Amino acid sequence: MIDFISINGYGIQKILYVDSLESTNNYAKSMADEDNVLIIAGQQSAGRGRFNREWKSEKNKDVTFSLIKWLNIKDVHLVNFYTSYIVYRSIKEYLSRLFPNVNNEDIIKLKWPNDILISGKKVSGILSELISFNEMPRRFVIGVGINVNQVNFPEEISKKATSLKKYLNAEVPVYEIINTIMKYFYENLALLEQGEILMELWRLNSDTDGKHVRFRTSDTDGEISGQIVGVQDDGGIKIKISDNSNSKNISTFYSGEISFIY
Repeated sequence: MIDFISINGYGIQKILYVDSLESTNNYAKSMADEDNVLIIAGQQSAGRGRFNREWKSEKNKDVTFSLIKWLNIKDVHLVNFYTSYIVYRSIKEYLSRLFPNVNNEDIIKLKWPNDILISGKKVSGILSELISFNEMPRRFVIGVGINVNQVNFPEEISKKATSLKKYLNAEVPVYEIINTIMKYFYENLALLEQGEILMELWRLNSDTDGKHVRFRTSDTDGEISGQIVGVQDDGGIKIKISDNSNSKNISTFYSGEISFIY
């Protein structure tokens, strides 16, 4: 069951639970004047992530929700990094409380720009969408998906996806995870006004620096390889690219411009 009293205590004004939705983000975008509204779906039939990739979940086994939030913020990329950091921290600290004998310090990591990994496999993704561009405050719809108790994944993602249950070999209460995320999200909103500190916290808990990667850019179908140099305060990722002449050059990419190949 959802603990409505506990969630409401963090700043949520309204909670909507729907047994099945195509997409919680799309549903949230239809609620034009709402703020601090949490939409939870028992299952998403057409959930999506970056590049409109499908997010598949099992009914009542995973976390799928969207938060409508108006924010006075100039650097909109910080919302994405803030949310992924909060979800990362929530998962890590929640598991530490639930299973104090499990050492997850080096197992759970952030992956640029908005994923959370467990043992190198994706357990959670964020889709933050800016709905109002010009006015202040700005309206965001923040979607979160977490594989909680799902253990069977489609063949095409079975080698790169995992869940909390697969990691712990134990059932995890789905809505306690949502409670924890909402608690940390509202308690730490001041971080959005401290961009440099937020980005440094994100970098310290990520798996990025020095990692060799393969990727495609939005304007080419070819595969590119390189080594991650770092993540900038503006959210860009710096990659030292290897070309056919064995020379090295560093390029900066932003979310939406690059897609990693697992």
